[in-house]
Amino acid sequence: MSKVRRRTWKNKDGKKSFCWDADFKDTSGERIRKGGFKTKAEAEDYIDKIRLVPGSATYNKKAKNLTLVDACNNYIKCHAEVYCKKSTCADYKGYLANHIKPFFKNNKLSDITKTTIENFIRSKSDDNVSGATLNHLLVFLKAVFQKMFNDDIISRNPMTKIKKLTVVSKKFEVLDSKEVDILINTAHKHFPEYYPLIFTALATGMRQGELFALQWKKIDWFNRTILIDSNYTKYHLTSPKSNKSRVIDMTEGLVQVLQEWKANCPTSDKDLVFPNAAGNYHNPANLNRRVFQPLIEKAGIKKIRFHDLRHTYTSLLIAENKQPSYIQSQLGHSTINMTMDTYGHILPTVREQCVNALDSILKPVGTKLAQNGKILKFPNPRNPHQ
Repeated sequence: MSKVRRRTWKNKDGKKSFCWDADFKDTSGERIRKGGFKTKAEAEDYIDKIRLVPGSATYNKKAKNLTLVDACNNYIKCHAEVYCKKSTCADYKGYLANHIKPFFKNNKLSDITKTTIENFIRSKSDDNVSGATLNHLLVFLKAVFQKMFNDDIISRNPMTKIKKLTVVSKKFEVLDSKEVDILINTAHKHFPEYYPLIFTALATGMRQGELFALQWKKIDWFNRTILIDSNYTKYHLTSPKSNKSRVIDMTEGLVQVLQEWKANCPTSDKDLVFPNAAGNYHNPANLNRRVFQPLIEKAGIKKIRFHDLRHTYTSLLIAENKQPSYIQSQLGHSTINMTMDTYGHILPTVREQCVNALDSILKPVGTKLAQNGKILKFPNPRNPHQ
């Protein structure tokens, strides 16, 4: 790995002096060091230059001709497909095909600078690419450049000083208890084959992909729990979003609905609780277009996404004054901070209850001290002897 270090010393007059040293290894593993550069940029430019000089000890033909698109493909093949989820690999391939390749085309890796990346960000912003998508692109590019840097193909990672965009979280919609009742009754009457799916989503807060991947063998009828250890997303079966399995509770009503559904649901070789008519995984886009949005319109309630059923479930737990730690465990959030950051704005009743509880403890104590004449008198800051 290439390194640039600042070296300081005291001269004859006792004053501090400094210079920059370049320290790196060539493709054969031999260590090369050269010092005396006035600036850090000069040392870095020296490494870039010496690597691309044919016949030098550090000449790397691959580095000279490698394009960013090639580097991205290399990263996906050698790293992502080995260490990442299939859905993550699918995302990376989409970023490369839809955004990176059309912009950078055949740009060589060694020619890309911080300014090039900034121009890329500006171009995508002008194309109305969302801040969240742009941040995903930047994370991917940073990982690609870092791997090239670690492999000594480039001497600098132009992404190190690129900052993520500030993204304002989208507000989500939740249904109130009356709207939940209308939605469930409408599903039962007009979409009976999807009623158990909608009911389970509202009663557990499971993600859509977790519902699609759920198997009957993961349901513990005796303890009224469900084991969530898989997720069907982007046409791939993978682990839950947090990469951790969890066990969630079932209400008596949900147990009854699912037991009735088990006797009538389509046969599935995959043992799926909510298979499509052919016994396979549901297509999210088709389900949304053909079932969920028509259901919302039929119910005559405000427009929501399927994922908002999860938010509605959480709001119902909050209304029942459930502890945030319990809500976190049910939702499968990695930390309680994530739960609070997401749902903190709909916790006013909980905050009010905490303040009232604190007041109920401290106020009687203060009143008692006042009655006994033991209230502390603080000095006047303008007249401390008063």
